[in-house]
Amino acid sequence: MQAQNNISTYKIDWRIINWMRGLAALYVVINHSRGLMFTNAMKYAQNIAPKSAWHWWEWLNFLLMQHTNLGPEFVILFFILSGFSIAHSISNNDDTTGFYIRRLVRLYPPYILGIVWAILVFVIIKIAAPDVFNHGTEGHMALSIPFHKFDDIGNLVSNFIYMPKNNFLTPQYWSLPYEIIFYLLAPFIIKHFRWYGVATIAAYVIGCMLMGYQYVDDEHNHIPRQFLTDYNIYFLIGILFYMQRDRLLASFRLNKLLSLVFLLAIFESLVVAKSYLFHQDPNKLTGLGMILFTFILLFAGLKYVIRIPLLEHIGVFSYTLYVTHYASIYLLKLIFYKLGLHFYEIYILYGWYMGIGIAVALAALLYYVGEYPGITYLEKLRTKKLKLSA
Repeated sequence: MQAQNNISTYKIDWRIINWMRGLAALYVVINHSRGLMFTNAMKYAQNIAPKSAWHWWEWLNFLLMQHTNLGPEFVILFFILSGFSIAHSISNNDDTTGFYIRRLVRLYPPYILGIVWAILVFVIIKIAAPDVFNHGTEGHMALSIPFHKFDDIGNLVSNFIYMPKNNFLTPQYWSLPYEIIFYLLAPFIIKHFRWYGVATIAAYVIGCMLMGYQYVDDEHNHIPRQFLTDYNIYFLIGILFYMQRDRLLASFRLNKLLSLVFLLAIFESLVVAKSYLFHQDPNKLTGLGMILFTFILLFAGLKYVIRIPLLEHIGVFSYTLYVTHYASIYLLKLIFYKLGLHFYEIYILYGWYMGIGIAVALAALLYYVGEYPGITYLEKLRTKKLKLSA
């Protein structure tokens, strides 16, 4: 099957896809903010209040925290949406060179901005909290150690070409090399989809047989192998969702309420499974569960034209939010430290909500530095092309 021959009668409202991107990015921010802006329930009970003395709002907060552990799974939502979107982009345009140029203009400037932003945050901490930067605090190493690894010319070059190394303030960059490999292969994939599908499923099954259900740590930069055996399957699913969208929409029987119930049930199951079966380790079983979650989210959203304006707005700058949020949260850690609180061992119950807010607010501003100019440029090119063809 080739995407070029897949004629659809359904017109996609891309604002719906956009709010799903916003949801994925926001959840990853929630996951990281909770991890960076609060110690944990055990330390809180030991140092602040024993569990027997907790008030209802403390129990509620810890219950909410337990539902923030699916960061890698929501990156999978990104992967599937990428497969869906790129299949659309290539199916409606045979200009392969133009596709690569658009991806480069759209994605590379924000990526570089994320690296520069991380360096700037390191420098701000160095100036404002030299003790944390030079000597460390609360039993943690001096930040100068990861900084000098990060700003090493060799490591910077490696990061610039999508081979993340020593990325202390950009750990979320682990997922971006897989996106780039997919983009590079996408024109070939769409033209030879059957072969790609067979090879992808075979590689995934072989990977599960040889390496088990857990993702192998990428610290040794086995990025091509991990793309083939671990993550390529999600891009394939996204393409399949796009190619079969008319059939899947026609056969989708859940109404809005049942869709929401199933989404909540799947989400809760993934949270519990990851906590108690996999001890918070990213794994392929919760990854497969995320495929079902994405299927219901995507086709309920498309079928019933579900719009969520706030998430749509976040979706506009979701890529900038993804590449900058981790370093932004460290700025809030710095503020807490300057206010006389700890830098690492933070016991404020609601500090992680502030981390979410500052990451989103700064990303909304940084969007106009790294992402918006490229989008504007591409819009001008598109308008010019339409005028010439008229």
